[in-house]
Amino acid sequence: GGVERGLDANVFNKIFSEATKEKAQKLFLSPPSGTRDFFPWQMEIREKIMGIIRKVFKSHGGQEIDTPVFERREILLGQYGEGNKLVYDLDDQGTELSLRYDLTVPFARFVASNNVTKMKRFHIAKVYRRDNPSIVTGRYREFYQCDLDICGNSSPMVADAEILHTVNDVLTQVNASPFVVKLNHRRLLTEILTYCGVPEVLHNVICSSVDKHDKQTWENVKAEIILKGATEKSTDLIGTYMTVHGNLFETLDCIKQLFGDKMPE
Repeated sequence: GGVERGLDANVFNKIFSEATKEKAQKLFLSPPSGTRDFFPWQMEIREKIMGIIRKVFKSHGGQEIDTPVFERREILLGQYGEGNKLVYDLDDQGTELSLRYDLTVPFARFVASNNVTKMKRFHIAKVYRRDNPSIVTGRYREFYQCDLDICGNSSPMVADAEILHTVNDVLTQVNASPFVVKLNHRRLLTEILTYCGVPEVLHNVICSSVDKHDKQTWENVKAEIILKGATEKSTDLIGTYMTVHGNLFETLDCIKQLFGDKMPE
C-alpha cells in the first residue's frame, strides 16, 4: 500500500531499509547457534593457556598428532551410545562423512590404521556436537578438547596415575585452583549395571544418562533411565551406587560393602 499519515516516502524507505538490514544481521551475521567468535584479546588468553597445556603434555612425554576434522561415518557411529544422535553428518560425493564428536575415536582409528602399538599422544583440537546449546552451563556445539592418551601395555595403574598427575599439573599451572578431580571407571560402572540387572544392550544408553548425574538430580536421571528401558527395581539399585559420596577411600569402602563378595577387580 501507499505511505499513510503524511510519512515521507524517502523516510519510509530509509526506515524499511534499516529494519531489513537489522533483520539480515540477526539472521546471517551472527555465528550459528552453539558457536562463538573470539576477539584478539580472547585469542591471546587461549593461546597462552594452550601453550601451557602443550608444555605440560610434552613434559610427560606426550607427542602431538592431528587428524581430520571429519571421519567416515561408519568409524564414528556405534561408538558413543546415545551420542550417535548428536553427530553432525556431512553430504559428500559417494562417501558418508561426519564431523568428529570427540578426539578419542579418531585416535583409535589413527592407531589401527598406522599399526601403532605404543604411544603417548596428545591432541588439542575442535570437536562438534549437535546438542542443545546452553551458554549458562557452557555447553556449545563447537568447542576444544585437550586429550592425552597412553596407548600400549604398562604396569597396572601406572598409566592411570600419570594421567592424574598430568591433570593436576595442567590445572595448577593455568591457575585453576582450587579444583576437584572426579574419577570414574567405565568397567566398574558396567559391572554395577550388570549387577543391577540391566541388559548389556542398554549399557551404552544408560551410561549416557548416568553421566548427567553431576548436572541433574538423581530423580531426573532415574526417570530418563526408566524411559530407556530399565526396570524401576534395577534403576533404584543403580541409584544406591550413584548417590554414594565421600573421598576415594570412603567411596571405595561403601561400594565394597554394597557389592559384598562380588566386587569386580
